[in-house]
Amino acid sequence: MRSRKAHVPAGAFHSKRRGELAELGFMYRAAGCGIGVAKPYGDSFPYDFLTQHGKRVLRVQVKSCFTDERDGVNGFNITVARSRGHGKITYEVGDIDFVAAFIAKCDAWYLVPMERVGRKKSIRLYPKNKKYKKGSGLYERYREAWELLMDGE
Repeated sequence: MRSRKAHVPAGAFHSKRRGELAELGFMYRAAGCGIGVAKPYGDSFPYDFLTQHGKRVLRVQVKSCFTDERDGVNGFNITVARSRGHGKITYEVGDIDFVAAFIAKCDAWYLVPMERVGRKKSIRLYPKNKKYKKGSGLYERYREAWELLMDGE
C-alpha cells in the first residue's frame, strides 16, 4: 500500500511536531501492511513503538528528515542517536531492533535493522539518487522493506 504524497515544509512545524507526524505516518503504514503497532506509555523507553506480526514482536525507533537538502541527490541525513544533556548517545542493539527512517520530501520509508546501524550517530539515505537503485548502496535495500517487520509465516 502506497500512501498519497504529502509535502510538509521544513519550517511548518517545530522538530518535536515533525517527529510526531512521522510517528503517525509510521503507524498508518505499518498497520496498512497488517503489522500491529503499540505505543508504550510515556517516553522513557529507547523505542517509539512495539510492532507485532504473528508471534514476532520488535522495538522500533522512528526518525525523520523534513528538510529540503538541495535536490536530494546528495542524500538526506538521519540522526540515529538520542539526545542526552548537550550530546548525542548512540542506541545499542539491545535497546531497539529497527530504525524506521522517514524522508518527507520523497515520502520514503527505510526499515533498517539496528545491526546495520551499529554505533553510528547518523546515517545518510539516498532515495532520489538514481545511482543508488533499490538493492545497491549501504541502506537502499531497506527502502520500503516493511516485510522485515513481519514474522515470515
